[in-house]
Amino acid sequence: MSFLQPFISLLDRILNVLAAFTHDWGLAVLLLALLVRSLLFRVNLLSARQQARQIRMQPAIRQLREQYTNQSGKLGEEMLRLYSRYGIKPGLALAAGLIQMPIFMSLYPYFSLHGAQMTSMLIPWMQSLGVPDPAHALPVLYGIIGWLGMLISLVPDPASSQPALLRVGMPLVIMSVSLTVMWRAPAALVLYWAGSGIVTILERLLFRSSYGQKLLHKGIPVSEPVKD
Repeated sequence: MSFLQPFISLLDRILNVLAAFTHDWGLAVLLLALLVRSLLFRVNLLSARQQARQIRMQPAIRQLREQYTNQSGKLGEEMLRLYSRYGIKPGLALAAGLIQMPIFMSLYPYFSLHGAQMTSMLIPWMQSLGVPDPAHALPVLYGIIGWLGMLISLVPDPASSQPALLRVGMPLVIMSVSLTVMWRAPAALVLYWAGSGIVTILERLLFRSSYGQKLLHKGIPVSEPVKD
């Protein structure tokens, strides 16, 4: 874990400054989540644009598959042209994950090591944020916030409609898996991810606004019928 030490030290310095400003560790953790998400907004916007591009090109993909049903080679060539036309970059999601990974990997060891000294008026039933929440209120709150965030699609009317059960059930399954980790995680870590989840909801609502849709669809060509 030595490669994470610079990030852990940076988190420690930033969080101590925020705690000195707010006089409350819980508020400092929430501000840290807001700060990190603000710094990563550009990365998240690029990832969201890739999703919007993929949604926009779905009609063209379906047309190609119908047109070249028995010509897999030709279908592959046309799909590559379509991906190029819409600016789809499969490696972008991986790059975005790699950029964020050191930060996220540093959170658990940091709060495990330093959370014992943290208290907050936001969680009055706990004397330390370095241990799991005995009432499990924070993990439940985190799960609800995360589930709601995943229910909000990037576009008001996505091209590929899903059954309601799948739209609601899949995020529920994902959050259930996450809860198995958060259930016994330090309260400070759960509070951080709950705060980050709130930012996700606000970010999604921004993307669904008229201004946000302009941001998402900037540079994306209008879907047109594929010519023979």
